[in-house]
Amino acid sequence: MSVRKAVDAGERSSSTASTANVPTPPPPPMARGRVLPRLDVQKLKRHLPDCRRIRIEINGVLAGAPVVVPDAVPEFAIGWAFVHRFFRNADQVTKVSSTASYVSLMIDGGVDLDRARYEAIGWIPRRDIEIEAAGGRSARSPRAVTVMSEMDAISTCRRAFERFDDDGARAGYRHVALATADDILCIARDVVSDAAAAKVFGWALPNHIDCSASMLVVRGILDDQLVDGAARAGIPIVATDAVPTAAAIAAAEASCTSILGLALSHHRGLFADGGHLADELSADGEEDGVDLFVQ
Repeated sequence: MSVRKAVDAGERSSSTASTANVPTPPPPPMARGRVLPRLDVQKLKRHLPDCRRIRIEINGVLAGAPVVVPDAVPEFAIGWAFVHRFFRNADQVTKVSSTASYVSLMIDGGVDLDRARYEAIGWIPRRDIEIEAAGGRSARSPRAVTVMSEMDAISTCRRAFERFDDDGARAGYRHVALATADDILCIARDVVSDAAAAKVFGWALPNHIDCSASMLVVRGILDDQLVDGAARAGIPIVATDAVPTAAAIAAAEASCTSILGLALSHHRGLFADGGHLADELSADGEEDGVDLFVQ
């Protein structure tokens, strides 16, 4: 055994020595100049997100002061108030006054404004959507109503995300769009998806847009508040390039909302099926001839 070990040691030594004699190739030459360019921030400022705190007063009382990109400020405030359940329908908003950093809403709807304020700032937990009063839920009854085909939904998502890319998504903006199978009705952006969604709600509700055959297309992970807001606005389908949270799926199941997740991926699928998307099989069992790549 000792001889074998000695031989092994000798072989290893010889092998090591022969390897050590092989010359090491020189490292590749480094590129000249700086790898990271120095950007002129002063020139870039007009292209960078400029967030601002928006003071939102409801019936003369401060309700919240979220930080958002200050475009579509009145629409954002209306949508924010709707998402946080300060009102149930746009007719309850009787007056809107705004500046670049301040919005005042007058609301007449019998909602417990103090409780809504405490929920909005997180002092008390939100009411479970299962025990929400019937008037606070979407007017759309929780039943399966087909509004578009699965291929229409995928194609609509592709069109929306192409529009997002043209509007700063590559720089990191989060976008939300309200779309039908035929048209993209509204697009909003912000640094977070919830703020962009509030701008969409704040545009659609006062304009009395019929959302019953529409889809909310979202960049980013879906949370339950966004899904609950969409359902209350009467939007039957929410799509995202990411995934929903577990709470978002629970909210979708409670409100009969369909969630299309990973919409741009080959792994896309329905995380919650409210029955609003028709399959692509015709009566004779053949698939419809839809080419998603033809513009």
